[in-house]
Amino acid sequence: MEAEGYGGVVRNDGSVRHMLLANNGANDSSLKIRDMKAPPDAMLGTFQLTKANIESIKKWVESKWQEKHTEEKPAFHPSTFAITSAYTWVCLIKTQKLTTENVHLAFIVDCRARLEPPIPSTYFGNCITCCIIDADTNKCMEEDGVAIAAWAIAEPIGGLDDGVLKGAKELIPNYLSRLKDGDFVSSIAGSPRFELYKTDVGWGRPSKVEMVSIVKSGASYLSDSRDGNGGIEIGVVLKKHETEAFASMFASGLEYYQVREN
Repeated sequence: MEAEGYGGVVRNDGSVRHMLLANNGANDSSLKIRDMKAPPDAMLGTFQLTKANIESIKKWVESKWQEKHTEEKPAFHPSTFAITSAYTWVCLIKTQKLTTENVHLAFIVDCRARLEPPIPSTYFGNCITCCIIDADTNKCMEEDGVAIAAWAIAEPIGGLDDGVLKGAKELIPNYLSRLKDGDFVSSIAGSPRFELYKTDVGWGRPSKVEMVSIVKSGASYLSDSRDGNGGIEIGVVLKKHETEAFASMFASGLEYYQVREN
């Protein structure tokens, strides 16, 4: 079942059903997917971060961490996921010129390798939770915004091995409370780890991969890049004028990090 706003999949078990019903979710007879409608002026655009782009942003984020923390904390080495998500998130925040005090980012986490005792390798099915990241809107729009976002994303990911299901009972209420507050809540669908461009079911590998459901959910979508060189493809859904502004923001940002690397 695809839950509205999550950009991912949740198990249709009793606990999830109870929480959704308690928070005015699905109707009282089923967990049927809400009939979300795509805005008439929505555009699905695909953008790419090359491996070189990702490394440039990583180095810049790491240098900002060193400037801020000096010897107080160990070196910070963000993952490709954290960098890509942070860069996309900040571009979205700036493009939409948000005035809310806080912004939030939600993404799905695979629990299978993080449970004790571990799930058998023969297990077939979903076993996931969700991370919800909170950040100050104004700070994300500052010059160091991508670094701030990357730090915010990396911190809970680093703590997953200490208890991936910690706080699971409050997950959906916490998520819905952010929606009710009117803050900007972005979500991420897909994952580069699926390696969809390497999939071949007998027709050859795909030439273009898109997740069309994000047109309705509003999530951003991540996948491996078609050239197979370690880049990431990013799908976003915005209005036409916002898509043009996002494209400009996305490109100019990459030039900014490239100049600082050189």
